[in-house]
Amino acid sequence: MPIDLLRDLETRLALGLRSDAQRLTLREATARVLLAVGEDEAVAMSEVARRVGRDPSTATRFVDRATADALLQRDPAVEDRRRRLVRLTDRGREARAQLLERRRRRAQSLLDAILVDTGLGKGQVEWFLKAFVKGLERPDA
Repeated sequence: MPIDLLRDLETRLALGLRSDAQRLTLREATARVLLAVGEDEAVAMSEVARRVGRDPSTATRFVDRATADALLQRDPAVEDRRRRLVRLTDRGREARAQLLERRRRRAQSLLDAILVDTGLGKGQVEWFLKAFVKGLERPDA
């Protein structure tokens, strides 16, 4: 039973991201990269790959597409010009902000539904969600 619920949750979250990306005329992969790169940070390609949960060649493909769409730029690192750092362009920052707002509204809607359906208090639901996320961060046994 819990495995089925977790699988359903993963599917619904992925579909939500896909829907949010489509509403903004973005590819799902592009949305993942925009969410992985902070507003004012420069991120190494290996870190982008880690954050999106893909191998480096796939993450590079995602970044290349977003760069072609003028959402990201790749610059050489100051300390090692062979390394490339990824950062958002102005257009990428705007797309990321819109994506985050859609994600925030989706999360609020989910929280509201949980509060109504369960009768739990907001603090109880937030405690559970934090514990759930912490549990997902544990390495596989």
